[in-house]
Amino acid sequence: MTFSEAYQRHGPDTIAISEALGIPEHESDRLINERMDRKYSDKVENGRPRADLRDIRACTRAARR
Repeated sequence: MTFSEAYQRHGPDTIAISEALGIPEHESDRLINERMDRKYSDKVENGRPRADLRDIRACTRAARR
């Protein structure tokens, strides 16, 4: 079983993931934190282009008038 499969099955439960993968609990905690940090950074990076698009659309609408 991979970490992704264990995370999908057990969620952020460090004990269940460590037992499923046969790794120490602190290692599963580190992997979970890494995944959550990556998810947050992806969310922030995706939000920036959307904000830029809103600004671009507002400028083009104002130019049409």
